Amino acid sequence: MPKIRAPIRLLAALLLPMLGAPGASALTLTIPPGAAPEIVFDHARDACEKFDVPDVPASVFRAHDGTVRLIASHWTNRGMAGPDLDHLRHSCDILYEGGRDDDPSAFDDRGWITSTYTLDGRTVHALVHNEFHGHRRPALCPSGGYMECWYNTITYAVSTDGGRTFKAPRGRRLVAGVPYRYDPARGKRSGLFNPANIIRRGDHFYTMMSAAPQGAQAFGICLMRTDRLDDPASWRAWDGHGFSVRFIDPYREEPNPAGPPATCTPVPGLTRLVTSLSLHRPSGLYIGLFTHRQPTGTDGATVDGVFYSTSPDLLAWSPPRLLFPTPVTLNKGCDTRPVVYPSLVDPDSPSRNFEDTDDDAYIYMTRITMDGCKTGWTRNLVRIGVHIDR
Repeated sequence: MPKIRAPIRLLAALLLPMLGAPGASALTLTIPPGAAPEIVFDHARDACEKFDVPDVPASVFRAHDGTVRLIASHWTNRGMAGPDLDHLRHSCDILYEGGRDDDPSAFDDRGWITSTYTLDGRTVHALVHNEFHGHRRPALCPSGGYMECWYNTITYAVSTDGGRTFKAPRGRRLVAGVPYRYDPARGKRSGLFNPANIIRRGDHFYTMMSAAPQGAQAFGICLMRTDRLDDPASWRAWDGHGFSVRFIDPYREEPNPAGPPATCTPVPGLTRLVTSLSLHRPSGLYIGLFTHRQPTGTDGATVDGVFYSTSPDLLAWSPPRLLFPTPVTLNKGCDTRPVVYPSLVDPDSPSRNFEDTDDDAYIYMTRITMDGCKTGWTRNLVRIGVHIDR
């Protein structure tokens, strides 16, 4: 039997690109019998302040000194560190904090580190989910509404001390955004936001992000890549055929009417924020995680939960499949503990950035304790084991 596996795996690798999304459904993720959630960050025990909460998916890397670091924080970014993922301790030291600049063209208001990648463990590149909060500036937001004056971009920060501290570069920090300026009269959220973790494929580094509909920018999940992690301007987004989309700074550049639009084309089949990307080494397929709600089973009942899709190339994705049912923020309810931001992390990954997995890993996610019928600030980071079948 071992002698047969290699030809079968080679045949599958040749067929998958031709099959597209249907062929990408060759993996089944399940929670092993008896597996129970473990608390990684306990807000009551570990928080340094009320708003010290896991508010983005877990991003994990191994520093040059062997320390494993995990970042899943709020806009005052803090992290956890330890010899391995089983022995992490939360620190009150601030890794990064946005400048709270009143000028939307600075792209430096509130910033969450969402994605990290390091080649040597000392220099750590980061993508930042940057929100300009117009509602905090009455002169710039007549409505006073958070979502009505929400302008989002993805920016760059870097650490040169193994992930202990991050700072934005001099000059351009903008990585990705829509080619439109902040508009308080728009009345709804705007921009590109929530990049997933960075993974390497060939000579390029990839991530996904969500796009709000505006002008030429369609709603959906976009894919972008770079071959220069240290250059914020080097990222290019998928345009439906290739990676030609160059993001412009709408405050300092004018769109080229003769060139391609500076907006990304959503990846077909993905409609929910993809919070985690990981390569399943045994099959060569990529796994995307997200919270979702959809009918499942023959009765057509709607189920909330953590879902997954798989892909051979990050572009052709299988239909979403339910990993496990759980309340999510789509339907919080008053007496539930919804989860958000699932991410797939394999403690045994040989990658310095934990970007791949074998058949056994963990799902890390944020569990929220409701405050009456509103989203509360008591939020724990938990993990649960997951098994992957080919």
